[in-house]
Amino acid sequence: MTPTVEDLLVLPGEGKNINGHIYIAIGTEHTGGVFSAMKVTLAPYQLLAPHTHATEDQAVYVISGELEFEVGGAKGLRFTAPAGSFVRKPAGVEHSFWNATDTPSEYIELNAGERFQQFVEATADGPLRAAIGADEKYGVSINYKRVPGMLIEHGLTSLGAMNLPWEGAAPPKFG
Repeated sequence: MTPTVEDLLVLPGEGKNINGHIYIAIGTEHTGGVFSAMKVTLAPYQLLAPHTHATEDQAVYVISGELEFEVGGAKGLRFTAPAGSFVRKPAGVEHSFWNATDTPSEYIELNAGERFQQFVEATADGPLRAAIGADEKYGVSINYKRVPGMLIEHGLTSLGAMNLPWEGAAPPKFG
């Protein structure tokens, strides 16, 4: 079967909308389960919790803003990825990133395999619900113990997709 333009072209704002922050533009259902491509907005002062993917490699392309990355856990590498940067996140290596600026950051997330897309889709029913048992269901192990310290250390207000009342404002003062 010859594909049509509608089969191939995803225009801005199209795709599967997950919680208004994530758009699955090209899903694994389009690639025979091989990969997915998502456009994500990370609000100011938000953290993507430290986590590990058992089997899936990932890559991020930063469209706008900048993201602070930590790859390899608490004693791993830390670096800033400005707009135009690519960052590889290997399977089996803990990673986290956050937006420590006053402006939203947009990025493209490329994911090998199907399991991460399944996890993202499950967050539509509630991020906390999706996180319960995520290691067995989706191969995503979240390092919950580090989250409070990372929020405080980096002046962050919330976890990605888990909005708190002060999201988008200057971070609250702790201690």
